[in-house]
Amino acid sequence: MSTPPPTTPPKPLRQVLSATQVIAALSKLDGWKLHGDGADVAIEKTFAFKNYLRTMSFVNAVAYIAEQQDHHPELLVHYGNCSVRFNTHDVQGITQTDFACAALVDALQPPTT
Repeated sequence: MSTPPPTTPPKPLRQVLSATQVIAALSKLDGWKLHGDGADVAIEKTFAFKNYLRTMSFVNAVAYIAEQQDHHPELLVHYGNCSVRFNTHDVQGITQTDFACAALVDALQPPTT
């Protein structure tokens, strides 16, 4: 008799946040705003950089976070900036995971003085 293959535990279900919860969570993050509406609603922030190399370094760091969190944002990359947009596609809205990932991305940037 053969042993059945190991199974991976199911991903935790993410629950869409209410409008009130989204606004409350947004107030705790600096510079993030709502983008889109309906199933395409997301939180978004644009990060500015001195040059393309620094922009791409940031993009690679965001990619690392996305892989670690298994939550992948949309990225719009330009020479001196990158817009990061999070939403949770499987629930067609914004979840706590989006805000947790946004905070991790914010931590990549040194605070401005």
